[in-house]
This record gives sequence, structure tokens and C-alpha cells, in this order.
Amino acid sequence: MKIYLGSPFFNDEQVERVKRVEKALAANPTVTEVFSPRLQQVEHLEHGSDEWRDFVYANDIKHVEWCDAVVAVHDYEGEHVDPGTAFEIGYGKALNKFILLYQEKDPVTEAPVNLMLTDSLDVYLQDIDELAKYDFNEKKKIRFKNYHHAPVAKEK
Repeated sequence: MKIYLGSPFFNDEQVERVKRVEKALAANPTVTEVFSPRLQQVEHLEHGSDEWRDFVYANDIKHVEWCDAVVAVHDYEGEHVDPGTAFEIGYGKALNKFILLYQEKDPVTEAPVNLMLTDSLDVYLQDIDELAKYDFNEKKKIRFKNYHHAPVAKEK
């Protein structure tokens, strides 16, 4: 199973989390290869330049298309999930890729997960050891169960 690992890596906490996920996927016997954008930095191009942007976007798109499954890290910051990771989940889903969402933070008290993410997933995990052992060949579905919908504001 070839994996595309979608995750934010913009601060120390996020980098440490994605490193744990990379390690778990490397230990997983059903994973043959992992593409992690964090490890694909383009040092020869100026960060933020048009060339850098074009390369990073095209490379990430190419690898979502290449993979068998998208493993996404839900890392809620502020009011919203990382938009790049949300895009990668959506693009993978549109391509009928297998989607696994990994989350360490509590989905009820710390980091709510939007319905459009929870119901596009094939697997939801919160335990890094389970990720290291998950059988990607079997593809057993594990549904997100902690959905708490915020009430919709009514017009007056």
C-alpha cells in the first residue's frame, strides 16, 4: 500500500506529531511506501516563490494521484482544520482513494471534526499503535463515532 501522508507541519507540536505518524507507517508491514510532503522540501527554490509554489503544488497533487490511500492527520488549530490537509482528503476522496484520519486530540473537548471529513473517511484512529498495526490490505472500516453537531443558527 502506497500512502500519501497529509498533515500540517508549521510548528514544533505538529512536526513531532507527523514524525510519530511517519514512524508508525514505516513500522506497518502493510505499507510499502510513504510520501510525506514534510520530507519533500525544495531547498533549491526560494520558499514562497512562483517556482516553489508550482513545484510543491504539482508534486503533492501527483502523489495524491499516485497513492493507494491518504492518511491524514487531523490537527485542529484555532477555529479550523489545516486547509491543505482538508484539500488532500477531499482530492483523495474524489479520486476514490482509501482515507484514514488519525487524530491525537480529543474530538469532543479539544478538536471537533467536521461532518464533511468524518463522513468521507474509511477509517478513524486515535491510537498510534493501532496505526502501526492497521491492515491496509484488509481495509476494515472504522467509523468516527464522536460526532457532535453544533446547533444551526436560526434566522430571526
